[in-house]
Amino acid sequence: MYNSARVGDFMKQHQISVKEMVSFVYAVGDLASQTRMKNAQIIGQKIHQERQSSYTLDDVKEVYVKTDYPYNDTVLTISGYIDGLLKREETLIIEEIKSTETDLSLITEKTYPAHIMQAKVYAYIYCLNHKLRQITVWLSYIHRDTKETKTIAKRYNFSQLSKAMEEAVSAYLNWLEIYQKHQFEKVRSIEGLRFPYENYREGQYHFMGSIYQNLLRGSTVYATAPTGIGKTIGALFSGLKTLNDPKQKLFYLTAKNAGKTVPVETVEILKAQGLRIKAISLNSKENMCLMEEVDCDPEICPYAKGFYNRLKEALEDIFVHDDVYGPKLIKQYAEYHTICPHEFSLEISNYSDIIICDYNYVFDPRIRLIRYFEESYYTPKLLIDEAHNLVDRSRTMYSSELSLSLINALIEETKALKPSPLKALKGLSSYMEAVVTQEEVEKVTMVVFDRLDEELLQRIHHAMKKLDDIIQTHKKHPKRKALLEGYFHLAQFMRISEFFSSSFRYILTAQDDGVVFSIVCLDASTPIKAIIEEKAQGTALFSATLQPIEYYSHLLTKGDGHYFEVPSPFNPKRLGLFVDRSTSTKYRDRKFSIERIIDTLYAMLEAKKGNYIVFFPSYQYMQMVVEQFDHTGYTVMIQERNMTLFERTDFIERFKETSSNSKILFSVLGGSFSEGIDYIGEMLSGVLIVGVALPAFHKLNEILKDYYFQEGFNGFDYAYTYPGMNKVIQAVGRVIRTQEDYGIAILLDDRYQQQKYRALMPHHWQPTWLKKETIMQDVLEQFWKEFKND
Repeated sequence: MYNSARVGDFMKQHQISVKEMVSFVYAVGDLASQTRMKNAQIIGQKIHQERQSSYTLDDVKEVYVKTDYPYNDTVLTISGYIDGLLKREETLIIEEIKSTETDLSLITEKTYPAHIMQAKVYAYIYCLNHKLRQITVWLSYIHRDTKETKTIAKRYNFSQLSKAMEEAVSAYLNWLEIYQKHQFEKVRSIEGLRFPYENYREGQYHFMGSIYQNLLRGSTVYATAPTGIGKTIGALFSGLKTLNDPKQKLFYLTAKNAGKTVPVETVEILKAQGLRIKAISLNSKENMCLMEEVDCDPEICPYAKGFYNRLKEALEDIFVHDDVYGPKLIKQYAEYHTICPHEFSLEISNYSDIIICDYNYVFDPRIRLIRYFEESYYTPKLLIDEAHNLVDRSRTMYSSELSLSLINALIEETKALKPSPLKALKGLSSYMEAVVTQEEVEKVTMVVFDRLDEELLQRIHHAMKKLDDIIQTHKKHPKRKALLEGYFHLAQFMRISEFFSSSFRYILTAQDDGVVFSIVCLDASTPIKAIIEEKAQGTALFSATLQPIEYYSHLLTKGDGHYFEVPSPFNPKRLGLFVDRSTSTKYRDRKFSIERIIDTLYAMLEAKKGNYIVFFPSYQYMQMVVEQFDHTGYTVMIQERNMTLFERTDFIERFKETSSNSKILFSVLGGSFSEGIDYIGEMLSGVLIVGVALPAFHKLNEILKDYYFQEGFNGFDYAYTYPGMNKVIQAVGRVIRTQEDYGIAILLDDRYQQQKYRALMPHHWQPTWLKKETIMQDVLEQFWKEFKND
């Protein structure tokens, strides 16, 4: 990718790889899915290695070449690796190796212009550096399936290669002038950028300093900072001040879609202060797709067909005319230029300075962006918001499952197809059924192994190959969607199997719809740490709840990283925190707790008119209370399972609206309504938290607990206590969002009086401990009265 000399030379010196330059100028053809591209990349690497292994002793592979090419007022430093430098008798040959699925008989030197141009540029640089007047070029295509080879051999003199080089550089510099003009303006604007507010919030400046120093030196920091001190703008402002190279990208990672809104708004605030920046918000392929169903096959999707033919024009269009690229804007440009919006957004990110996206795009091996986290062109800097979520999310990223019912459904869908995958699928199904019978899975419900079944993986790989043949053959088949989904399930399972280690378990589970074969990650700290240390140039993980820090640092970076905590700047008296230790909410006692919960709800709603949320540990528990709660005189809203993004957004907006009477939202801890949302001022008067939010006691959590004990930690706390208390602190944090906010929070469970839970409460909490005989409404009315008098 590009690199530049010092700021004063921005329009003078630039660096780029040969491949990227020719790909940008000459790339043509259709789009392939990232999964297919990833598979093609893996196969391509093997084919390269196989081809190079056949070289003679006089041949040399991976020959590095570099030159400084002056053009007008620019010196372009171009470099790359020649696949092979061969000697055949007295002839010197430069070989460029390409793997392909295209019928070799259809390929000429004009089929893929970027390929032959890449070979010519390598040849030019080599001839220039070694003062050669002519050289032979081999462009060798190797078919991925048949391994047959077609070599296009050309003899060039230096004059011809010079003309080709000038043509490529000239075309590229037309774009580079646009891009580097922005880079120059960006750097100048960052140097002169001032914080957009007259005063820093208390603790904010120190928070920003910690992030700045760690990103600047490329280290990792865990920063705990209370809600409401301005973490988003503080982190983005600090991160921007560390950017000094066009290769650097500032990633702002969020746990949920809703979390992208604030950083995008923050970028707009900084732009209003004079910042010249290009920022993009990445979204899933499903959310970006312009078709009724997602299918990236170019024979199905017109936006995939000829994608690269139209990409360059689309990139220049959006880059010149806009700065902040959200989903709606990207779709508009993509539709106009007839290209895939999702892949277009990934291409735009190459030229964006700030990339706002979900954790998955960085850490999930099935989704993460290859160009940033599996290659070495760029140097990302990571800002990880609500980082407490990454522990659980990282386990999910490195876990996968495959159900026997899915394989049997695929067998039914493919019975009449040719070439038939039935033999491979039936072989896989029969093997899985044999394992289920042998291990008596349906009898014992769960069987756990500490190693993978290699024969299962071999059979999955074989089934994938047959399914892929069907998918490529039957483009218009009515069951194509089911075939694609089945293929991707198998592909994901195989991808995750590559990471299996002692921190994983292979588990067979009997469920209502059949037996599920799962790869379960218990601890993803090894791959997470590898990305942070090897691919990122500085990482800041921040949240209001990173306590105890040892828990998070061990499970994300194996204990590595600095730690910084910002004391709460808010007056603790503005939060009326009441702990009701009179009632047990343990599973066996729940039916006896309902009366106390409902009485507390009435007291809360009657003490002061306002909006309130009651959080439960489960939907079942919540429903038990809802059924006995009298709605009369109150506005009651109840969270439903599996709400869509649109439904959740609409739900929150309706909750925030003012009402003529008290409003109560029944919700579940750890969901969308207990974290990541700002309820400012009168939007939220208080919360009631029922229980200590322990994760459910089931076999998988017990496996997790045992694993942590084996690793030398307190297994129960790591599997249950710490994740649960984090949810409680997040929910309480919804009440006080600014220095002007005030409200109440009630914790209802007798376990809060235990020393373990007291020690996990934030330092700024000043709880009032209530007894069974305490009249809750009197206590709450007294708080509101005293606060009003203050």
